[in-house]
Amino acid sequence: MTVRKAALLLAGLGVMIISGAAQAGDGVNQAAAKLALVNAYPGLFTISGNTLTWSDGTTMIWDDGKQRTSAELNESPDIEDMFHYVYSPASAGPLNPAIDFDPGRIRYKPFFKKLYGASAKVVGRHIVGVKWLPKLTKAVIRVTTIFDINRRLSQISDRLEAMPVKLSRFGKKPGGGVNWRLISGSNHLSMHAFGSAIDINVGYSDNWHWHKARASGLIPYKNRIPILIVALFEEYGFIWGGRWYHYDTMHFEYRPELLLYRP
Repeated sequence: MTVRKAALLLAGLGVMIISGAAQAGDGVNQAAAKLALVNAYPGLFTISGNTLTWSDGTTMIWDDGKQRTSAELNESPDIEDMFHYVYSPASAGPLNPAIDFDPGRIRYKPFFKKLYGASAKVVGRHIVGVKWLPKLTKAVIRVTTIFDINRRLSQISDRLEAMPVKLSRFGKKPGGGVNWRLISGSNHLSMHAFGSAIDINVGYSDNWHWHKARASGLIPYKNRIPILIVALFEEYGFIWGGRWYHYDTMHFEYRPELLLYRP
């Protein structure tokens, strides 16, 4: 599938995704979730019953049958748990996420290590530099070539650069791409480790760590990234960290399965 066809597919699915956007909890549509995962990464694995089988014969359990708290979902999920919360696309409008509603923060790391590489050395074999907003900046963002992520990012750059300055400025001074590191405050690898994520302009970003919780214990939601920019990234298969209760509004990561999932 070409980058353009993939973009059109994701854009075409946008309206259909919204109907299930509010679903959460244990209501994962098993068939829809499996179909979304297979279609997001075609030709790499099959899913039959409770087993995901890679093309090299490696197997992974789809659902281990455990019921998890919100904290446990982040700490030790299975593959099915990645669909526990339903991601809402930009076309659904602004969102003030409910407590612990983090669609995309739940990641079964063995799955992504299989996709991109289990070490910095292996991941590094596929890393290239992408000129980012070359007419406006001298920035180069290093990402993986796997799933044409570098080409996708280049096309996003071209389209963002062509937008009015009031929008393109949000792409200046990006926070970067590949970085083999742990997520801040955790023992888990960031998606940046795989070169499949990008942070845009840090100066316009908000992160839940930076804002003191209210007396009620709720984290106040903050965002300055325009929804038009979010929609652009989503068209190419990236989800946005601004959709999370534990938000990171400069963060985008390649997760087409969550955009394709229609419960």
